[in-house]
Amino acid sequence: MPTPSTLLVTGGCGYLGSQLIRDLAAWLPPRSSVRVLDNLQTGQIRALMDLPGGVAYEWIEGDILDPSILRLALRGCDAVVHLAGLVRTPLSFDHPAWLGQINHWGTAQLVEACLATGVARLIFTSTSAVYGAGGPHDEGSLCRPTGPYAQSKLDAEQAILAATTRGLRPTILRTGSLYGLAPVTRFDAFANRFAYLAGVGRPLTVYGDGVQRRPLVHVRDAAAAIRLALQQPLPGLIYNVVTASPSVLEVVDAVHATRPDIPVHFTEQDIRTHVSFEVEAGALRAAGWQPEVGLVAGIEELLARFVHLRRAQPAGSEVDEI
Repeated sequence: MPTPSTLLVTGGCGYLGSQLIRDLAAWLPPRSSVRVLDNLQTGQIRALMDLPGGVAYEWIEGDILDPSILRLALRGCDAVVHLAGLVRTPLSFDHPAWLGQINHWGTAQLVEACLATGVARLIFTSTSAVYGAGGPHDEGSLCRPTGPYAQSKLDAEQAILAATTRGLRPTILRTGSLYGLAPVTRFDAFANRFAYLAGVGRPLTVYGDGVQRRPLVHVRDAAAAIRLALQQPLPGLIYNVVTASPSVLEVVDAVHATRPDIPVHFTEQDIRTHVSFEVEAGALRAAGWQPEVGLVAGIEELLARFVHLRRAQPAGSEVDEI
């Protein structure tokens, strides 16, 4: 598969995008172009700062729902990495219409624009949440998404797969929950949330007994999976991108490896969070993907960014560095 000379990354200012556009600079040949499209509703401008050399970067501020923006963004492109969309936790039920509009119909519109402009190669980051609870799930497992976020991503996948008969050559990557440090880091998913709570000296809240499992992948390993999909033809259309599916208590242990002083509070307030999700990524590993960042190392790297933060104390009490 030829290496693209002009690559469009939608959502390039988000969590995964901010890491990917930097990693591409070390992999793409000289004089290649990385074109970044983002509406900055959830992405951040700092993703565009201090970019490494080696490739040319092009910036388009706009929305995938705008046909004129898509025509501009796709002009002269060889391939598209589609990261743009709304991200929610697998059990989120908020804003169903908005999720459907952006994640499903926005993707469907991008697919049509790719076909109209002759851009056949599309890498789409979906979510392992499309499988629903239970597992361990592989790519052949039946999808039973829970909630509008997972459903919107599955609907987007179906729009992409339907276009293969019209010349689209996609790869769909169903990623676990991202964690770890990136130029733009999100702290809403639970692993990063635990790192934040520990970093500021607050207890970790565990719902139920903590044995429920969650599929995780470090943000740099997810970016590596995208590079693999770009650089070689993969035999399948859909791949899971998951390093492991640790229990919540195993993530607590990863935090305690660096901050053993952080307390843990158990609660029964939200029954939905007791559900387990377990996903396997044997197919992508067989294709050559080898994740490099372990859970303890990824959490430790995040916690290191809080090392000089001090906890505020009542007047007259001793202030401890955390």
